[in-house]
Amino acid sequence: MTEKTPSKQQVLSTILGGSAADCIEAAKAIIGGKITIKNKVLAEISLGKSSGKWPRIAAIYALGFVGDNGSTAKLRKILADETDDAAVRAHAAEALGNIGDRAVVGLLRDILGHEPAPELRESCTYALDELGA
Repeated sequence: MTEKTPSKQQVLSTILGGSAADCIEAAKAIIGGKITIKNKVLAEISLGKSSGKWPRIAAIYALGFVGDNGSTAKLRKILADETDDAAVRAHAAEALGNIGDRAVVGLLRDILGHEPAPELRESCTYALDELGA
């Protein structure tokens, strides 16, 4: 039996309404090039706090591997928002490191100076390492 490639709508539906594991699997399908979703759509999902934690993380995760400089301002906004979920912010830090956004170095260092949650600290450190900073 051959495996059917999911449609864009199926992937978006999974990201927006699936379980944590389903959200990440949909993001992997995007990263692997099995389906194309515009970076703008992923960036909007990542910003939408009403979307929920895992849809946002999946969108941010995908942006970190397929994103371009056009999505970095939105990812920086997420990272800078101290009221946002630490895991979401951590994924934004990693995505910015993967994209190579050197403009975020100061923000990453500032966050590390305020003793963030362990997962955010680890992700900020990872991003700085990726950026060679």
